Amino acid sequence: MTTHTTAPVAQRLSGTVCVVTGAARGIGLAIAERFAAEGGRIACFDVGAARLEATVAGLVARGIEARGYLADVGRRDAVADAFDAVERDFGAPVGVLVNNAVWARFQPLEEVDEESVGRMFDVGLKGLIWTTQAVASQMKRRGGGAIVNLSSTSALQALTHSIAYAAMKAGVLGLTRASAVELSPHGIRVNAIVPGMVGTPASVGKFDEATVTARLAAMPLGRFGEPREIASVAAFLASDDSRYVQGAEIVADGGWTIATR
Repeated sequence: MTTHTTAPVAQRLSGTVCVVTGAARGIGLAIAERFAAEGGRIACFDVGAARLEATVAGLVARGIEARGYLADVGRRDAVADAFDAVERDFGAPVGVLVNNAVWARFQPLEEVDEESVGRMFDVGLKGLIWTTQAVASQMKRRGGGAIVNLSSTSALQALTHSIAYAAMKAGVLGLTRASAVELSPHGIRVNAIVPGMVGTPASVGKFDEATVTARLAAMPLGRFGEPREIASVAAFLASDDSRYVQGAEIVADGGWTIATR
């Protein structure tokens, strides 16, 4: 029987102000917790007021330096205001940004509606433009930083009923590469994580039982990912351990895409 042990976490983000969007649950919360364990100072962005308040209170109760910011990343003005507030509250510019917030609806082509597509792209693609734009000026003044964008294997491998979602997540990869090139001269690294199915209600809960069963059967590692496993990849990309990694796409999917291509 294999025994899993938890190794001590290095302090690779000591003193760094880290913004995590969609931080109140799931992968975003796991990333916030991991960054805090690595010494980061955590700014949590989310649109759910009660959920955000409870999450930040829980983090603070555990001795984590964390603040919550109610911000809809799909609104440019709200994003700019939130980043200004973060720098003011923490007394330092942001050094790490994780773009995790997403809004998704999976529909057959004939049922795809304008409202759903608009919201999906506002949060999951335009939102990344606004956050990258807002944080870039702070990172330039800081002398560099790291941006980690969350894409999805839907950008690489087609799934039914995911036309808008797949297009949005593919756009995240294009945005990552373009912003990496533009921001490189300023010491700002931009990379993407491409997660497969992670065992959270927000992920697995969007699919029917047959789809979930089929995905598990095709998974070389035989299981779905855990939020903390995606957080480990994010911590690597946020730290100086990845200082020569730029514009990359790290797939963390248990081998699903290589096994089904």
